[in-house]
Amino acid sequence: MPPKVAKPHTVRALGPVDCARLTAMVERISPATWAGEDALKENDFAVFHHTQHIIFRFIENNRNPENSYSTPAWDVWQPLLQPVMEAAIAPYGFRKPVFPKAMLAKLLAGHRIDPHYDGAGSNLVTHKIHVPLVTNPQAVFFVRDEKVHLEPGIACEVNNIVSHGGENLGRKDRIHFIFEVFEGDYPAVAAEGENRAEL
Repeated sequence: MPPKVAKPHTVRALGPVDCARLTAMVERISPATWAGEDALKENDFAVFHHTQHIIFRFIENNRNPENSYSTPAWDVWQPLLQPVMEAAIAPYGFRKPVFPKAMLAKLLAGHRIDPHYDGAGSNLVTHKIHVPLVTNPQAVFFVRDEKVHLEPGIACEVNNIVSHGGENLGRKDRIHFIFEVFEGDYPAVAAEGENRAEL
């Protein structure tokens, strides 16, 4: 199991990423495809009553992120998703990044995601990244007591183990690409830290 990671207090901006090709493809997804993929999702929680997901990668039972799997959709979308993921996490400087979760999340216009906490297990040891693809000024992410509008094309890490949710009061559905990442080379990183401490 990877070690626990330091989460931002609320939201940490990681910087702009080129997601134009991904956004163009996402905007072409039909309502039938959204509905069909959403019916298969493992994260079918009550707080997502007006949110649809397309799952590309997920963690078995949401426990150990080293036990993750890919859906058939990953094979199709990976060429578009991988560059966005790698660009978004550049500030971390990971040597061997592992992406145990990856999904599209569509919050329907005029609706919200209820405040909730992501449970323990894998959520303590991964960084959760949002890349807004389609949004509007009335779509906001709330975490702790803050409300933040996440700008399109700006990757952000969010703190998902404190109270968080969202609302979309605009007339257009809000779509985020969401993924999780951890340093897969954590034994070596830990050993290096120990060696430096001895100097």
